[in-house]
Order: sequence, then structure tokens, then C-alpha cells
Amino acid sequence: MIALLLIGLVLTLQFTPSYTSEVCWITLSHSRVGGVLQPYERMFKVWSTRAIELEVEDFKRTIIDYYLMARDSILRNRLEDASVELAVMMTLMLKAKGVDEDMALRILDIVRRMDWGRVRLSDSPVGELIDEWLDYTPKSLEDLAYKYASVCLSILDRMPVDSFVRVLFTPILREMYIAGLVAIVVTCSYFVVKRVKVEAGGVRYEGYR
Repeated sequence: MIALLLIGLVLTLQFTPSYTSEVCWITLSHSRVGGVLQPYERMFKVWSTRAIELEVEDFKRTIIDYYLMARDSILRNRLEDASVELAVMMTLMLKAKGVDEDMALRILDIVRRMDWGRVRLSDSPVGELIDEWLDYTPKSLEDLAYKYASVCLSILDRMPVDSFVRVLFTPILREMYIAGLVAIVVTCSYFVVKRVKVEAGGVRYEGYR
């Protein structure tokens, strides 16, 4: 077991992220999800690099499936799982447009100096956004980079990153929250009743004689 852990550690330390994974991560980091998944950057890049080798028959169905899995993982506070699922989803989106490592290197240069203020978000359903991406024909690599950022950020914007919502859907945290809320209500009720008794001076209403 110790030997396997050491081998895994060595492989992790020797890992070099792909250009594709760098493009995906920079794009993710400009979304609300990016701040939540920041601790899992290395995990994201490892799985994005691996996803380049995946053979996919139906890109639309596969991309949507990974989106749904990532959404559920974030909702239930399984952030490590979400980083893996989003890495695969975003990498497959690039692969669907024929982006290889040579192209990714050139796109990475564009993304690093991109004017993110020019990226426009869409409120279209996720399925329509994926269709739009798959049917889209880029005019240039810069056009491709901006379109990728627009579609990805529009999809990532649907993720339930609000901490309160995630607490309510995370089993242990949900029970702790409810227990704490009940304790607060009970405590407040006790002190309200006690205060009323003190302010009333122990006087009882006897009714009419």
C-alpha cells in the first residue's frame, strides 16, 4: 500500500498539464464556479489532460451528462467530483471542434490576453447552448476562443454555487443546520417566556368577579 502511494505521488509530481487543460482552467477561473473549485486546480488539469484521449460517439449527450453530474456534485458539496466532471466536459467541448494540442497552444495565448469584458453570456437552455457550439463554424482562432468562453461561462453560470443552497443539499451539513436552527428557536422561546414572566411581575389575571 505504501509503495502504491509513493508511486502515485511521484506520478503526480511529474504531471505536466496539457495546453488544453490550461485553456479550460483559465476559462473556468473567470466563472463563479472557479472560486469554489480553486483548491482542485491540479485535479482539474489532470483529468482535463486525460480527457483528451477519450473516444466519444455522441458529443452532445456526453457533454450534457457531464454537466448534469457536475451540477449534482456541486449541489451536494462534492467539489472534488465536480472538478473532474467539469474538466471532462470542458475538454470534450474543445475536442468536439477538432482542437488538438497544437491548436490549444495558440488558443492559450489568445485566452491569456483575452478581454473578458467582451465575453457575452446567454440565458439559453444548456441543450441549446451545446447545439449552438457544435453547429458553430469559427472564423478564426480568436473567434473560437471568444465563442468557447461565452458558451462555457453561460453554462457554468447555471451551477448552484451559493453556499446556503449547497448546505441544504448536503446530508450531514443539512442535518447540522436544521439542528442548529431548532436549538436557536428553542433557546429564543425560553428567554422570551422568561422575560414576559419577569416583566409581568408574577401578576395573574383573575378575570371578572
